[in-house]
Amino acid sequence: MPRLAPDQAEGLRRLFVEDVRRMVALVSCGDCQQGSDLLADLAAMLAGQGNRVLMLDESLSAGKPHVAFSVTPQYDLDDVLNEATDIERAIASTACHVDLIAGGGRARALTRPRMEARIGLVNAFYRLAGQYDVVLVNTGGDSVQSRPSFAWACQDVIVLCHNHPDSVTQAYAQIKALHQAGGRRFHLLFGGADETIAQTLFRRVATVSRHHLQLMPAYLGVLSKTGRLPENVAGQVLAWPMPEHQTGHFPELMRRLLRGSHSRTFVSR
Repeated sequence: MPRLAPDQAEGLRRLFVEDVRRMVALVSCGDCQQGSDLLADLAAMLAGQGNRVLMLDESLSAGKPHVAFSVTPQYDLDDVLNEATDIERAIASTACHVDLIAGGGRARALTRPRMEARIGLVNAFYRLAGQYDVVLVNTGGDSVQSRPSFAWACQDVIVLCHNHPDSVTQAYAQIKALHQAGGRRFHLLFGGADETIAQTLFRRVATVSRHHLQLMPAYLGVLSKTGRLPENVAGQVLAWPMPEHQTGHFPELMRRLLRGSHSRTFVSR
């Protein structure tokens, strides 16, 4: 079989680029509400540049207002999982043209969803994500391990660190947990610290990550004194390479979902 010329290979790659999902998670080492506000800020920046943006806030439930967007979702992914609605009806539109979905996770008695429903939810979200240029996921550090967070489907993970003694340990713990699937990129963002302190904390996390995990996280910057994102973050996000495979990291999310089950499944198009 003849080899493709470089320009032919690039042309074929472009045919499929729109079907690849750009998935970015923000994991907070501390206050998940701050992560929600920051990710909403990033979503608004990206939408303002003409991108189609979907934000999944796993700390938000139906009936609760999203502070930054000033909207209250009628449904959440718990409702989709329990087959009370479909995923399209769980989308809440915002004034800045970002589509928002609440993750759910409410502390109330629910019948245990059927495995087929769990698989259906992941497949539905995968298909929905294909309609957007960027999908952002806000999740708390505890959610990464306690339930199959959609952070596991993300190629890039922003770890929000703070200026306190446990921050380095917490940041490394999140990187270690999500690194288990391999192939992810990690970007450290610091709040409550000046540039010098943030660089010092970053080097500590980077040194441990390189030594024990053979990976090097990237330095994303420092929040402003008012808690706003660095101005160039949106541009950096759009410059990160897309996943090599169309399904990205969704198969890893599915494997975690099916852990302990002998069911076989796949992420459908």
